[in-house]
Amino acid sequence: MIEGGESPSRSRHSTWSAEIEAALNEHISMELAAGYQYRAMANFFRADSVNLKNTAKFFAENADEEWNHHEELSKYQILRGGRVEYKPLDAPVHDFSGTEDKSDARIGFESALAMEKKVYDSLLRVHAICGRHNDPACEDKIEEYLTEQIEAIDNLARIVADLDRIGTDGHAVWHFDQEFSSSS
Repeated sequence: MIEGGESPSRSRHSTWSAEIEAALNEHISMELAAGYQYRAMANFFRADSVNLKNTAKFFAENADEEWNHHEELSKYQILRGGRVEYKPLDAPVHDFSGTEDKSDARIGFESALAMEKKVYDSLLRVHAICGRHNDPACEDKIEEYLTEQIEAIDNLARIVADLDRIGTDGHAVWHFDQEFSSSS
C-alpha cells in the first residue's frame, strides 16, 4: 500500500479513489454474504424435512449468481488498480421454519427480498461515491447491477405476494413448489 491507503497499481487512475476502493470492497463482501445466505437457504429447503426442491434450486442458483457478482466486481476492482480486501462475514440464518401465520417458503422468500433490497442500497451507495469522484466508468459498471437488482426485487416481491395468497396450507405450498421454476 502507498500513502493514503491506495494500492501501488500502475494502472490506477486518479478517479479510482480510496473511497471508491473501500466502498466496492464492502459491496464485494456483501455479495459474498448474500451468496453464503442463499446457500444456507438452499440447504434448508433441500432437507428431507422440508423437501421443497424447486425452492432449494432457486436459492442455490441465486447463491451461484452472488458468487459470480463477487468475482466480476473483484476483477473490476483489480482492473481499475484497486485491491480486493474481504470483510468478515456473519454466519447465515439457517432456519426458515414456518409459523402459524407464514409458511417456511414465505419466510425464506421474504428474507431473500429484504437481503436483495440491502444489496441494492449498497450498490446505490457505491454508485453515488463513483459520481462524487467523477468516475463515469465506475457508475456505468454499477448501473449494470442496479438494473438486475431492480428486476430481482420485483420478482421476489411477486413470489412473496403469491405465497401470501397461498397461506400456510402445506399442500398449497407443496403445489407452489412443484409449479415454481427458477425462471419465474
